[in-house]
Amino acid sequence: MSIEAIQRLNANAVTARTVRARRYSAIKSVSQTTFTIKGSAENDVFHSTVKIILDWLASRAGQSLPPDAWEKKSFEISGVGAQPISVVALTSPLYWAARLVDADKTVPLRTWTTEIGIGVDDSGDVLFGTRVISSARGEDPPYFRSIPGFVKRLLKTAKVELDGIRIENTPRFIQTEEDVRALLALLEQPNRQADVLVISTGETSTDPKDTLVSADAVHKDVSAVAHVFVLSGPASFLLTKLVGKELSVFSKAIRTYKPGFRLDSSDTPEHPIAFAGKIRAFPSTTEGGFERWLIEQTLASTNYSPNKEDRLPSFEHIRQLQSHATLVQFKDSGASDSDMLNLYIDEVAALEKRLQQQTEEYDGLLNSAERDRQEALQLAETAKAQSIERLHRIKVLEKKIGENAQHNTPIPDSLDDFEQWCKDHLQGKVELAKKAYSAVRKSSFHDPSLIYRALKLLRDEYYQMRTDGSAERQKAYLDALNALQLEDEPTGDAVKTNRETYSAMHNGRRYPLENHLKGSNSRRREFGFRVYFCWDDEEELVVVGWLPEHLPNRAS
Repeated sequence: MSIEAIQRLNANAVTARTVRARRYSAIKSVSQTTFTIKGSAENDVFHSTVKIILDWLASRAGQSLPPDAWEKKSFEISGVGAQPISVVALTSPLYWAARLVDADKTVPLRTWTTEIGIGVDDSGDVLFGTRVISSARGEDPPYFRSIPGFVKRLLKTAKVELDGIRIENTPRFIQTEEDVRALLALLEQPNRQADVLVISTGETSTDPKDTLVSADAVHKDVSAVAHVFVLSGPASFLLTKLVGKELSVFSKAIRTYKPGFRLDSSDTPEHPIAFAGKIRAFPSTTEGGFERWLIEQTLASTNYSPNKEDRLPSFEHIRQLQSHATLVQFKDSGASDSDMLNLYIDEVAALEKRLQQQTEEYDGLLNSAERDRQEALQLAETAKAQSIERLHRIKVLEKKIGENAQHNTPIPDSLDDFEQWCKDHLQGKVELAKKAYSAVRKSSFHDPSLIYRALKLLRDEYYQMRTDGSAERQKAYLDALNALQLEDEPTGDAVKTNRETYSAMHNGRRYPLENHLKGSNSRRREFGFRVYFCWDDEEELVVVGWLPEHLPNRAS
């Protein structure tokens, strides 16, 4: 057998072993935490924070930390009987990073990798972050997500801020209009990175303990990664008045407002809510019940932030920065070519070893993410099939009911209960995007009844025309338009040239507002009238994105 053939066999054997190892490894992101520690003296805050982490590492190392550790320098521990620890200390920029690989005490072949980063920003505040990753090469029984214990110690001993807001020892209680407006400002904060959990009390309650889960317990486990608020009953009515019922939370429900919340464009599914009935019906066999589930979901969401690497660079990235700085410093010191070559050889060997480790880690994370994606797709397909079946049942029932509902629809003379009217009389045929509801709440249109009649027209004559298409239905629609002195016209080029304005988000999809019902051309807000909408062929419904005012275009 030739040398080349032997090399190929060896290479294939290595590849096979690697594939087998990866096949049975499960690598998952557990949680990630990033926040700011305030302080007037940057060195004191920075070094005191590093000291807290060193104390934690020392308690888990399995042997004494070297003297360099307590001088806050770079070091490594990898001896027999020790937990592998690596620390990189940079001086410019001032940054300290650590990684501990901790063996699970009860599950063989499962380890927990904790990465920690501590830096200083231009204002002297300390930027702190940590991430936890689990890796199992054998059995991988379920576990509760958590954040490292030293994080809770930092919360107790330092002035810590998340999204510019001080993390308190207990959840904030929202009672006054000022409180509600401050909450809304946080929800709409453009650079908010953390979830906002709002746990509501009963409709008339002003007792912060009148909730279906312990807000204190939730806050204790997630305060480093999410904002937790308790909303009183009266305050929930104020919030509903500002954001609308679809995006509010009340009657002991719990809502999670994700980053990116916008009052005019956010959809309900983007900011999930659990109503009281669901919380009470949550399986009692699940350990910890709904409270534990909520904590798990909140911690899990920290792993899917689109900019999580920017907020907390990986330990390997920091180590590469250190290696580059060492090479530059060695070269500037006048090292010989031979010394430089040896240093490069050592560095390449170390990089190859770390690359192999990273490849396996990232492949494991990718495989875990792909499994999660496939499960989500299956759930989505199942939900979609159920939705189509229910929609069919609804249409059958509507046909049995006949035309009575069309004639018995009330036409209010005010917009006070507009959202409830839409929910009661339009659902299944006409859906309003959130920015449409917001526009109506701010509207000063002089004839509220026309708004209701126009929507009823879309529900009845327009809907029937789109689903039937007969000449009779088309004529009925035109007659209904004429009766209200309205016209149905395409929106025109504005859909392309001003896409953001002439579109609406609904149920996670962006709809171009291709048509509009046109009434008065007056530019005065109280007299001009438009209803911008489109037809969804797949769902067979009308999506209204804006009313009752005129939207700007090139001509206006």
